[in-house]
Amino acid sequence: MSTAAADQKRLGVRILTPEGTAFEGVAAMVVAPSVMGEVGILPRHAPLIAVLRVGETRLKGLDGEDTIFATTAGYMTVEEDTVLILVEEADHPDAIDRGAAEAALREAEERLQAAGDDEAREQAEAALHRAKNRLKVVDKGA
Repeated sequence: MSTAAADQKRLGVRILTPEGTAFEGVAAMVVAPSVMGEVGILPRHAPLIAVLRVGETRLKGLDGEDTIFATTAGYMTVEEDTVLILVEEADHPDAIDRGAAEAALREAEERLQAAGDDEAREQAEAALHRAKNRLKVVDKGA
């Protein structure tokens, strides 16, 4: 296969957080949790901007292996076989401490029970969703 043909079957991918780069490399496919549902990106995809929700972002490697990240809300852009994902947090399963994630889940559940106003309830629900997502991703990575 020529180099040009090989390049057409890959995406440049960057996942950025305020802490820095969570991932930079290539993938054959990206699946991200947009607010309108999961969106799959393959090479030669049309330009796109999507709003992302808390969920699981999957990168299918050129070798067929999946790399999964627990990601928070943010944005994704696709342009010229380059995918840029901007999120508050992106955690690889190896970086997730199960005990800490379970403690965060219990704390979020307690905060939700004690929430007195709509804002406190929304914050507690968001924390609960993030904790559940991290536990789901760490289970898949095991």
